[in-house]
Amino acid sequence: MRKIVIFIIISSIIGITGCSQESSPISPLEGGSDLIVIRAYVYAGETVSDIKITSTLPLGSEEQSAPPINDAQIAIIKNGTRYVLQTSPGDSGYYHYSSSDLTIQTGDKLKIEVNYFDRVATGGTVVPEPTRGLSISKDELVVPDFSGFGFGMGGFNIDTTRIRLTVSWENNNNSLHFITVENVESDPQQIDTGMPFFRSRRFISQPTSRTNYIISFMNVTHLGRHCVKVYRINQEYADLYGSRTQNSRDLNEPLTNIKNGLGVFSAFNSESVFFNVTQ
Repeated sequence: MRKIVIFIIISSIIGITGCSQESSPISPLEGGSDLIVIRAYVYAGETVSDIKITSTLPLGSEEQSAPPINDAQIAIIKNGTRYVLQTSPGDSGYYHYSSSDLTIQTGDKLKIEVNYFDRVATGGTVVPEPTRGLSISKDELVVPDFSGFGFGMGGFNIDTTRIRLTVSWENNNNSLHFITVENVESDPQQIDTGMPFFRSRRFISQPTSRTNYIISFMNVTHLGRHCVKVYRINQEYADLYGSRTQNSRDLNEPLTNIKNGLGVFSAFNSESVFFNVTQ
């Protein structure tokens, strides 16, 4: 049961992104814990909107996810200036910063402060260098014609050299990276695959320590221009991601860089390349 609790806590934090073994005053493995869980990610050059706050689950709970907290007071602190976040729409536990005066840049030293029921949790991170040496093998990806194709018909003949491309980058120290692929057209045309399942318009890969990634027609949902971002992952997130497969014979409390709480506050930095999807 303790292994399940640890797995749920880590899974809820990873979601997607200088970690220490510092334990909080109340163990998350004990019943009655009132710690908050912070999953806070900021991205260089992007708005702050990926901040999620939840409570923890008690031992014996049959729930698979912890209840969101929508009424915390949250601030991002940069160079001594406090930027107060707002609650995002819905019962999600997400928060965002709505003004344009907060910019996230390489080398920024950032702090998060979460106040909930007079208990303050804090964490810090430094925005890493962006991905280096990013390139793409070609600027066009061709989606096959799915007309006449159906399940159980034995497939169809396609030119595999046209339906995929490769993005590559430098990674001399085997750092973790993750990749996103997103259509950037204002009114894109959806690809009709005839397949009876939903695919998200934005593709996000699992973290990888490799130096390349293959993007295929299965990773896109619309025609037109697409942006590929390759994000460099900070060490605190890498440590947490590496601890997700913790063995049941080694039940340490989850890694965290949050004081007086659980979770992770981490920063990412990226470079971008573009390609077009045609059919």
